[in-house]
Amino acid sequence: MSEKKIDILIRALAREKAARKLAESILEKKAAELYKAKQELEKSFSELELLLNKTDSQLQGVFENIVDAYLIMDMNFNIVKMNKSAMLMLGFDQQKVDFNLVNMVLPKDYKRANKSFQDLIKKGSLTNFEIEIKTNKNKVLIVHINASIIYQNNVPVAAQGIIRDITTQKETEYANNVINEIAKSILGKEDINVVASKITEQIATYLKTDYCVIYTINHSENYLEQIAASGDKNDKKGGIINKLKLEIGNGIVGTVAKTGKSELINDTSKDPRYITDIKLHFSSLTVPIIINNETIAIINSEHINKNHFKKTQLDTLKNIAKIIGNKIKNAIDSKEHHIAQKKLLQSEERLRMLISSLKTGLLFEDENRKIVLTNSKFCEMFEIQAKPEQLVGADCSNAASQSMHLFENPNEFVERINHILEKKETVLSDEVLMVNGKILERDFIPLFNQDNYLGHLWNYRDVTLEKNFAKSLDVQRQKYSNIIANMNLGLLEVNNKDEILMCNQSFLKMAGYTENELMGKKAGLIFADKDSQNKIKIETQKRLNGYSNSYEISVKNKNKENRTWLISGAPNYNLNGDLIGTIGIHLDITENKKLQLEKDQLVNILKIKNEELSEYAQIVSHDLKSPLRHISAISSWIKEDNQEHLKPASLEHFMHLDKTLEHMEELISGVLKYSSINTETLTDESV
Repeated sequence: MSEKKIDILIRALAREKAARKLAESILEKKAAELYKAKQELEKSFSELELLLNKTDSQLQGVFENIVDAYLIMDMNFNIVKMNKSAMLMLGFDQQKVDFNLVNMVLPKDYKRANKSFQDLIKKGSLTNFEIEIKTNKNKVLIVHINASIIYQNNVPVAAQGIIRDITTQKETEYANNVINEIAKSILGKEDINVVASKITEQIATYLKTDYCVIYTINHSENYLEQIAASGDKNDKKGGIINKLKLEIGNGIVGTVAKTGKSELINDTSKDPRYITDIKLHFSSLTVPIIINNETIAIINSEHINKNHFKKTQLDTLKNIAKIIGNKIKNAIDSKEHHIAQKKLLQSEERLRMLISSLKTGLLFEDENRKIVLTNSKFCEMFEIQAKPEQLVGADCSNAASQSMHLFENPNEFVERINHILEKKETVLSDEVLMVNGKILERDFIPLFNQDNYLGHLWNYRDVTLEKNFAKSLDVQRQKYSNIIANMNLGLLEVNNKDEILMCNQSFLKMAGYTENELMGKKAGLIFADKDSQNKIKIETQKRLNGYSNSYEISVKNKNKENRTWLISGAPNYNLNGDLIGTIGIHLDITENKKLQLEKDQLVNILKIKNEELSEYAQIVSHDLKSPLRHISAISSWIKEDNQEHLKPASLEHFMHLDKTLEHMEELISGVLKYSSINTETLTDESV
């Protein structure tokens, strides 16, 4: 290599070394600067990391402690993160879960939810969005959402939002709307059926059921009945299907009527009080309508599903019951007033018809003695030519003077009427005599409302026939009393306890007692011995059972003489047909019994004599027949021994002799038969 090249290389190497030293010097300087910068950077990074951790911790604290539910989701609706409030609201047990929020949207809101999400992506935010969702634990909520998009390099990567549960608020608003609608619907309505029907329709819509019924309560008769219903309970004509009428205390509704306390039943199949109406409903909501501490009506709503009703709905129904209470009360009162007024009109009409058809003369005057009501019979009695309806409003101040000529004592008639009107006291059966011979009885009845005099009622009855009949009856009664008192048969009347109520003179004579000694005493204990007492009890029981009978008893009169009485008794009834005792006719047959005894003795003697005579007749008959048989035998022997020697005339004599013997025997047999004819058994035959 040439020196020139070597020199060039040495110079180049020297330059390279110089450059390296310069570079190393610069590098050392830069390394020192870099180290210093590194130290500062590490310090700044530590501070920044500390600040970042502090900020992240602060943000995490804010995130965790937000009162409202806060949630972050990706663009596919998957939950990324949520705070505890969101976890509790949406029904999760932990904050990080694998769950897609689309599953919480109800099918009916899919379209609206999708549109709101598109608006969120387009605008970057979504405010005041309300939707009904079903949580992870199947609880339905109404929520209010404010949301915004999270960007990365201007690209949407997630969405965040604050969720508020406004279910109670919405239900309250809805309930208030329902209450307002009910108030509007019944405004100006008075008919209880119309009012109740409007209420049931609104409540059924609010509770999302087809069954709502209102019962009214009748405390006086202890029952409640359906007066209005909704849905399936209504027929096509607007009536109520299977209109229930329950006793207070019976069933869930009857229990609420009795206690006045509302009841929410989630499963009626487990409640023995439940009464099935048109079909089985498992949920029941029953609320009383109470006015002045008295339950006047019941609201009852039911649903076919279990656990359908909520406590908020129960509270709403209670508020509705408070609001409509006075309206229902007024409607019920109006209906009762209408019914009472209708009944009053019907009663007045019936009263007018009754009064017009009465057989007594009626005159109703007001406090000013103006005629309010009268009838045809009154006009007939007082010879008034006008019709009863034409007399209404007429002044009766001088009526007595105008009619006085019809009575036997005219002045007395007028004075008596003036006296009665002045006293204003009830007068009954006041008797007056008319010149035509009729007898009238009048009643005066003053009418007062508390201390206010309203008028009076005159009632005139024609009692001529009754009075004449009573006189005739008194005469007949006296006649038969004399007959009873003087007849030879003893008459005795006793009550059901055998206590003597009445006896005639003949009985007293038979018994030997006075009337005072017998009245109220038990007849059987006074006269009869033990055997007769037992017989009396048996026969008396027959009479108490409605049978008449006759029997004999042995008694002792007051003088302790043994007597025999024949008693013919019969049951005794009052005007109402009630058995009040017995009446007995007594005949003393003691002497007849003695004669009968003597007769029986004579008959026995005669019987013995007849028997002796019969025996005597048989003996005589036998003794008489024996010679005849001997004569007949001897005659036969003579005839047989001399038959060839006897002439025809002799044989004819023998024939007459045999016939005479036969006839003699027949006579003896006839006498014997005649003597025993009374001892034979005879047979009656038709001839």
